[in-house]
Amino acid sequence: MRQHHYLLPDLEAAERLSLAIESSGVDHQHIHVIHRDRTSLEQRHLNGLSVIEESDVLHCGERGLLVGVLLAIAVGFSLYEWLEGHPVVAVVVFFAVVVIVGFATWVGGMIGASSDNYRLAPYHDDILQGKAVVMVDLLPEEASSVIEMVAQDFNEAKYCGMSDSVDNPFQGGWALRKHERL
Repeated sequence: MRQHHYLLPDLEAAERLSLAIESSGVDHQHIHVIHRDRTSLEQRHLNGLSVIEESDVLHCGERGLLVGVLLAIAVGFSLYEWLEGHPVVAVVVFFAVVVIVGFATWVGGMIGASSDNYRLAPYHDDILQGKAVVMVDLLPEEASSVIEMVAQDFNEAKYCGMSDSVDNPFQGGWALRKHERL
């Protein structure tokens, strides 16, 4: 599944677009509307984002996990060489590896909790100005018809590209933007 992004001038246009996409056969759970007024999203029965989706917890946690694995490999081999022949070498190395991987993942998640989601970062200023972003998860076979329908019927919708629906720790920049509750 790929996630397609549309930037709209206001929440009313986003609601119309969301309803049109839903009426074309896309499941309601695959359409997410991001706007600074969360109450209006709920009143209009539009899918907003959860705190986890809005922040970069998972993405940075995955990055922390990768860094932790690399550090754990280096420390594990070093400890094994240093303690070679000692009866508890396996226990010490295992404990060190678990602690390093766990700590690095936790630190990555904490950094991500205070940062905007890497998919939302390009739209942060637009959202604060009152614009809305609609993110639609589409299967490849339904993407062309939905993109064509939006292009024909919604002149105010600006297609801003697409991304994977699954978090990728290698995507997004390393410079993080402080998370502000949208």
